[in-house]
Amino acid sequence: MPIDSAEPGHEQNLRIPMGDLANITASSLPAIPNPDLEAEGREKRQHPRYGCDGYAEVFLPQGGLLFRGRILNLSQTGCYIETALLDLERGTQVEVYFVTNQLQFRVQGNVAALRRKRGAGIAFVNVSPRRSLQIALLVDELVQKKA
Repeated sequence: MPIDSAEPGHEQNLRIPMGDLANITASSLPAIPNPDLEAEGREKRQHPRYGCDGYAEVFLPQGGLLFRGRILNLSQTGCYIETALLDLERGTQVEVYFVTNQLQFRVQGNVAALRRKRGAGIAFVNVSPRRSLQIALLVDELVQKKA
């Protein structure tokens, strides 16, 4: 599946032929590099996260618990949610609903990092090709805002 840049130097602008939408996976989308973190050798994520601000809810599918907070950053494969109430173990399955840039998303995930009484990093799992494309477009908007 070809992914073309709209202009040289603007590799984040995605043009994906409509017939290829069914073949999109998170791993087939290009990583958007974060040179600041890569230069320091700290970035270990496949896709860097970009700052955003919005509303978030975290559900526990097994127990139905709900925690509310703010989404502070987003990448193609995860996000960070700030909430003092989230006190889960790493690896816990969750469902995340968030609103940022006037767009709503609901995705499944696992708690990847936990900062007790501060928030949690969520790694998205089982993301459909369509949802993955929507998240990629949102991340592209965040990159453009940052530039």
